[in-house]
Amino acid sequence: MTVSIEKLDKVKAELTITVPAEVFGEAMKKAYKEMAPKIKIPGFRPGKVPMNVVEKMYGPEVFYEEAANILIMPQYVDAVREAVEADPFFQPIARPDFDIVQIEKGKEFIFKAVVDTKQKVELGEYKGIEIQEIDGEVTDKEIDQYIDTIRDKQAEVKTITDDKRVALKEGDTANINFVGKKDGEPFAGGSAEGYDLVIGSKSFIPGFEEGMVGMKIEEVRNIELSFPEDYYVTDLAGQPVVFEVTLNEIKRKTLPELNDEFVKDVSNFETVEAYKEDIKKMLTEEKAAEIKNRYKADVAVKVTEQSDVVAPESQVKAEAENFMNDIKFQMSQQGISLEDYVKLTNGNMEDIEKECEARAESFVKQNIVFEAIAEKEGLDISDEELEAEYNKMAEMYKQPVETIKEVFTMRGQTSLIKRNLLLEKVSDFLLENAKIG
Repeated sequence: MTVSIEKLDKVKAELTITVPAEVFGEAMKKAYKEMAPKIKIPGFRPGKVPMNVVEKMYGPEVFYEEAANILIMPQYVDAVREAVEADPFFQPIARPDFDIVQIEKGKEFIFKAVVDTKQKVELGEYKGIEIQEIDGEVTDKEIDQYIDTIRDKQAEVKTITDDKRVALKEGDTANINFVGKKDGEPFAGGSAEGYDLVIGSKSFIPGFEEGMVGMKIEEVRNIELSFPEDYYVTDLAGQPVVFEVTLNEIKRKTLPELNDEFVKDVSNFETVEAYKEDIKKMLTEEKAAEIKNRYKADVAVKVTEQSDVVAPESQVKAEAENFMNDIKFQMSQQGISLEDYVKLTNGNMEDIEKECEARAESFVKQNIVFEAIAEKEGLDISDEELEAEYNKMAEMYKQPVETIKEVFTMRGQTSLIKRNLLLEKVSDFLLENAKIG
């Protein structure tokens, strides 16, 4: 076997691997043995048709695909091993794409493998990065907003079904029947009965919820509006329509008064003042953690921009898929599919995919740069740090630490845990050496 390597760019390498004719011939024989039981020719028992008879009837090409499958991966592994011996820095980081150049009986078998490889990153300045300071003060408004969310959870909900004096207002939940019509005819997907809609939630197209404000029980109102120009249903995009809406009932929340009695019901405190002080302390800690993460993100962006790192296509594709799966999972937790969410919000799946790709590219670049910094600074994860992480996970999952270790070892994810810990250590290192002001 002979191997030649050509660097296509900073990341991609193309290996041209030439396998001797006799080795290919042996692979042909193995292919024949694998395929023989399935070959049926009149006059021969299954599995007993001689190889030369098969080739005479079907041509030697009948064995090429199987022979190539037998050879390609083992020969590629040997080629990589040979390349690493010649250049220890050469390191494939993804599955290769294979392309057969020559395959013919009696001749050398030649194929190419294009693969993403580890890159030599030229780092810019990564110590003393300047980032703007963020105010961490918690305001009275933020405290009040937090308390309002607690009051909202404790609110009394009154359902109004027969009092025609009550007018619908923002924040109410309206139970409605509606029929959407275009040119006087109902259109598909534009009708529903007994639908609960929170006024002000912006769940429907612009103008719908606003047009309902002031309605009273059993009132029927025609709401004239137009669909957005970029609406996902082409026949409706930009078109004027009329929704005939009937208000069946109103659900209205009454928030409890903020006083000492309320505080005693929802907390361990006796007074509103003490309750607010505790909330301020909690929000201050949360904001400090959030600001620290924003600092880290800012430093990471600047450090990455100052390097010549390239994001390998294979890694970007894999991470983009992970981000997309995360979004789908988050949607499923809310009881809705991503596809339905896109329709309801008049979104675009292509835009979401592009956003995932952009996030993935930044993520991959940052991780490569961080690993280069770790190597340059001699940063590593000790056995004690790994053990501490296992203990933290054991506490989180309420499992014995040995069980946690066994699970991650069986999954082959120990190296992944160490890598994530190392990336976090580099992030801390960069922030410690940054200039905030």
